[in-house]
Amino acid sequence: MNHKKLIQKINFQPKENASGIFIKRYADSYVIEVDFEKQTFYFGGKIKIGEKDTQNITKPEDWVVLECVDRLLEFGYKPENISLEKVYPAGHGFSGRLDICVTRLDGSEYLLIECKTYGKEFEKEFTRMKKDGGQLFTYFKFSNKAEIIMLYASELTKPLWTASP
Repeated sequence: MNHKKLIQKINFQPKENASGIFIKRYADSYVIEVDFEKQTFYFGGKIKIGEKDTQNITKPEDWVVLECVDRLLEFGYKPENISLEKVYPAGHGFSGRLDICVTRLDGSEYLLIECKTYGKEFEKEFTRMKKDGGQLFTYFKFSNKAEIIMLYASELTKPLWTASP
């Protein structure tokens, strides 16, 4: 996949006086940055990422998370109410990391989102969900009052229409 094409499609722009860095501005001057040189996403400081400020671009699913966070911000969700890689406890360890958690103003969980790449990975997890609940229902079990759970995938495709000259 051409990742530069993806971020430009969702309106990221090259950062001035920088090479390989693209940014997007949201409400209240909030900025997300994609650095192709360092292979990282910088989610602007208010979005919590486990205990980090940046996320490494290591797998295709990371791009789905970026696109989903972009949509959440576009829809008006506040960055301080979004966290990534939320860890849920289970027994003597942890059950895994939820990709995206959106909280209410009081900090309680509202929306749990598990991101998968479009196609095979999404279908595999969807099949698991129908069979035994999969990852998402495990996270839901440990959440505190989440109202919505979502298995999310996206794919960059050609436009459905083209403008004629």
